[in-house]
Amino acid sequence: MTVRRTLTSLMTGIAIALAGAPTPSSAQDVADLERLSGLTTVDVRAEAQWDELITVEAGGATQGQFLQALQASFRDAIAEADAAPSVLDGAPVTVTCHVDTFYDTGLIVYSLRVQTEAAGADGQDVITWIKSSVGSYTVQQLHLMFRLGEQCADSFLEDWRAAN
Repeated sequence: MTVRRTLTSLMTGIAIALAGAPTPSSAQDVADLERLSGLTTVDVRAEAQWDELITVEAGGATQGQFLQALQASFRDAIAEADAAPSVLDGAPVTVTCHVDTFYDTGLIVYSLRVQTEAAGADGQDVITWIKSSVGSYTVQQLHLMFRLGEQCADSFLEDWRAAN
């Protein structure tokens, strides 16, 4: 458990440091809000890397249950927002909410990444905009993990509204 606790501390420190690090600018700056300008229709998708210790040790949901709740809450939050792009299956631009989780005794650390993707010249998906954050919950707050889809949607919509 000492190795796991050390790894947790290291991962948390790195995630926090990266979240606060200045973003280098380049011609391909995917954090640029202008990349969301004019976006009127999107498809939505959720992805998760679920630490099974959350299920085993904390008595939490399974990865499948979490992913299902993440997808539903993410989609609903965008679809039901007053000012938002329309949600349409198969739209040329997809907004993806990705959550990574890590469990240590009594604590769940997570990272959120919300991004837009569109087909590039070669037909492969290309990330066109991205925003990320990190956080943690105590095991007693495990139910709040199911609000991360809404948090992803809020992050996307905040920048989308600023650009539109």
